[in-house]
Amino acid sequence: MPDIEMETVRRKVPQPGQGRDVCDIAVLAVGLLLIWSGLFLSTYHYPFYWDDFHQIRPYSWDELLWTLHGWSDPDKIETPAFRPPAAFLFAIQGSIFGENIVSQRIFMIVLMGILLFVLGVFLLELRCDLFQIGVVFTLFVFSRVFASLNLWVTLGSLILCYIFMVLTGYLFLLWIKHRHILHLFLMFVCAAVAVFTREETYVLPFALPLVWSLSPRPWRAWRRMLVAVLGVLAVAGVHLALRRIFVPEAPSPDFTILKLKMLLISIKSSWVPGGVMTIGFADSLMAALWIGFLMGLAVMIARLSRSRVHVWRIVGTCFLGCVLSVSALGIPRSFGIGMSTLAFMTAVVIAVAEVWRQIASAKHSHKWRQYAFVGYVILGLAVGITGGIRRSMYVAESLHQNCVPRVEDDAQCIFNLRERYATVPEERREAGRTRFAALGIYNTRDLDRLDEDSREHPERFERNRQTREGLFLPKYDYLSY
Repeated sequence: MPDIEMETVRRKVPQPGQGRDVCDIAVLAVGLLLIWSGLFLSTYHYPFYWDDFHQIRPYSWDELLWTLHGWSDPDKIETPAFRPPAAFLFAIQGSIFGENIVSQRIFMIVLMGILLFVLGVFLLELRCDLFQIGVVFTLFVFSRVFASLNLWVTLGSLILCYIFMVLTGYLFLLWIKHRHILHLFLMFVCAAVAVFTREETYVLPFALPLVWSLSPRPWRAWRRMLVAVLGVLAVAGVHLALRRIFVPEAPSPDFTILKLKMLLISIKSSWVPGGVMTIGFADSLMAALWIGFLMGLAVMIARLSRSRVHVWRIVGTCFLGCVLSVSALGIPRSFGIGMSTLAFMTAVVIAVAEVWRQIASAKHSHKWRQYAFVGYVILGLAVGITGGIRRSMYVAESLHQNCVPRVEDDAQCIFNLRERYATVPEERREAGRTRFAALGIYNTRDLDRLDEDSREHPERFERNRQTREGLFLPKYDYLSY
């Protein structure tokens, strides 16, 4: 009888990830995305960029069937890959939204909203409260990597991959907690969708044990953890085998000195909302202040925290961020650090909560210490968010239609300068030619002259950066970290 009564009590107690908190997470995500959209409203009219020209379009049935046993890019222009869900996503976007770029960008922000929502529910299962989740959301939404992901329509497939990666982690926690076969099955389905969408998901079998170690009382469920990890590893193995059969040209991760260097850059950049590469005194100061804030937190944790469990939550989350950065060993990209950024920002928030718990619970704790720590955190987060917004504006600048590097990238599809013919909708190609004509670019000779002038006389184009009415050079390249 006592066991039955205790089970009844457990069912009556609201569980993490349920009820009002879930609704609050949705409201929080929508509110932050509306603020971001207000700050970057002009970007909703930015035209298609680079790979968007030939990837975001209606696909024929023959092309879609081809992606099930061949390259995800029927034109064979992009990096060789076996990603059927990505090709289907591009076809859906091209068929439903077509040339309406505003609708395309609204769709991107909706994908981001879904990612934030499932992340929030996932963090609830890891015992993060609503305030902590809100800080993680804010740091991520106003970071460089968020702008890099959201402003390139082609990266909708990467956001979709992130969504299913987080869902895999959430269902993994439910399987550990409740032992329902349905949770295990759905976890394998989400893992399969994620793996077949982007290769970044290959890290999941190594990330899930870390997620398990961060869950409440994990050691009692090691057998369930092992079953789930082996299943996800099998899913990744199946995709890898099919990839080698259908797309033998696809690149494989290698451990060169250059790749290891890019891995370290990816990890460092994931820690800094404004990016690790800085130009000018103001940006360097913002990055230095943020790094100083992180070092201060680390010192406080080392001096105040006495609980191994709480320290492991911080250290384990940092290890998780490092594991999620390992995808840089494949093809490193500055926009490919979204998941590691979320992990590191979560570690920062957990560290803040732990220091506050120690200060507030200490005997004879002076109020001034609590006030001083609150002020320290507010200033630190303000620096991080301000630096992230500042760098995000430079990301938007690098994708402006009059930006010289962007014009040169777009020209590859508009003038068919690639080795293979790019299937670009004629209306989109003509719109690109019209835009180029307004800038005085009518053919490849004009393009070559622009490239030469921008290299030999960059000051001519840098002067236009403030008004952006003519061709200009950006402060940061879009692909910079």
